[in-house]
Amino acid sequence: MPAHVNGLPLLRSHERIDYKRCPKKWYWRWRMGLEPKAKTFGALELGTWMHAALAGFYSQPKREGRALEAWFDAISLHAIEEVARLQSVPEHVINQADEMRNLGLAMAGAYDKRYGTDPDVHPIQAEVPLEFEITNSDGTLIAVHKLKPDLVYADSSGDIWIMEHKTAKQIRLEHLVIDDQARPYVAMAELALRKAGLLKRGQQFKGIMYNFLRKALPDERPMDAAGKYLNKNGSVSKQQPTPVFVRHPITLPRAAKAITLRRLRTEAIMITGLAQTLRNKEIDPATIPITPHNSCAKFCQYFTMCVTAEQGGNIRNMQRNMYTREDPYAYEEETSDIPSSFEFG
Repeated sequence: MPAHVNGLPLLRSHERIDYKRCPKKWYWRWRMGLEPKAKTFGALELGTWMHAALAGFYSQPKREGRALEAWFDAISLHAIEEVARLQSVPEHVINQADEMRNLGLAMAGAYDKRYGTDPDVHPIQAEVPLEFEITNSDGTLIAVHKLKPDLVYADSSGDIWIMEHKTAKQIRLEHLVIDDQARPYVAMAELALRKAGLLKRGQQFKGIMYNFLRKALPDERPMDAAGKYLNKNGSVSKQQPTPVFVRHPITLPRAAKAITLRRLRTEAIMITGLAQTLRNKEIDPATIPITPHNSCAKFCQYFTMCVTAEQGGNIRNMQRNMYTREDPYAYEEETSDIPSSFEFG
């Protein structure tokens, strides 16, 4: 049974994304609550630390306090120390964590040099916990979608934007016009913020500003006034690196927001409906399909178990030995974003 808010099923953005990426992954994570016992430090941890550091950075009045590098330093060190305190972690894993931390520190320091106090970004609120009620076609409430946009801000012209922070090894932009996380954030947050009194009546979001930080060490070569990197003799180098930081705006007209909200309704009906059939034991969880992809081995925490299941093996011992069972809806923060209870199954 999923977590509920005021008697309605609770949904998360990552739950919707997992469901559409692979229904089996959705089942193992959001219905069974399986989380790997073995701790690793990689791309996901770096992104988590950087998001937390950016939230702190943009929560400061005019960012006159700590630099982003200082925020990242404190947050990443605390995260590593907490893992080491709570469980026995092999030395190679700690070394991996230190590598990720050093990379993140370099990225954060370069961000400070690039954006400084970010004069065109006037924060309204970072990490805003919001609730959006989803209705079916006849107006009946069917679910509560909780969301937490990275940053709501006004630019120097007074336009309101959501900023979505992205850490990536390679910056890709072509798919962002149909991005499945930030677009719903804009559509839902606009209504939820107006209801919460943070947006004035009639005030609308201009769109999404994607704030990319590429996972790369900064280029230390000198630059000219145009931002071109120079050779030792002062000439412009033919080898110009891929940009480390990119800000890419996507504007959303009213029609695009309406289309997004209709899709959210459809997805909510599918997900809550499948969850109900599982609770009623109307289907065998083993029949929930998988969606194989070449990224599974690298990015899915259930890949080994999935391989075993597909080969006809017994995965119950794997679930007991390799995973713990945790509430996937509970975030580690003191906000109303945390549901009161979660029943597995």
